[in-house]
Amino acid sequence: MNIAVKLSADTGALAPGEAARMNWAITSSAYGPVGRPTGDIDDAACPGFLANLLTGLGHAEDAKGDFVLDLAEVDHIAANALLTLTMARKDAVARGVKIILARPTQAVREILEISRYQLIFDIVDSLEPGSH
Repeated sequence: MNIAVKLSADTGALAPGEAARMNWAITSSAYGPVGRPTGDIDDAACPGFLANLLTGLGHAEDAKGDFVLDLAEVDHIAANALLTLTMARKDAVARGVKIILARPTQAVREILEISRYQLIFDIVDSLEPGSH
C-alpha cells in the first residue's frame, strides 16, 4: 500500500514575514503506514501533527498493521509535540495499533531519551522490521 498524501501545517514565524512549515507525507513500509513529517514540529504545528497522526492510525487500523512515525527529517520536536504524541498513543492503544518511532535524528533521539519515550514507544533505526 502506498498512499500519496501531502499535508502541511503552519508552524509559526522564522523571521518577520516568513512562515516555517511542517510538511507531512504518508507512505508505507513492511510495518504498515508511515507518517513522514519534515521540518520542526513546534507548538503551532501540534494541531496538524495530531490530525495527521490520527489519520495515520486510522490507516494502520484498517490495514491491521502498526503505524510508523519516520522522524528522519525532523530537526526539532517541541514539548507540546511530545504531549501530542502521547495523546495519539492513547488513541492507538484503543485501536489496537502500535506506534513505532523510526530513524530519529540525533537531536530528536536525545529529546526522546531524556523524556524516556523509549519506555512507551519502540524506537528503531530502520523502516524494515528486524533491522533495529
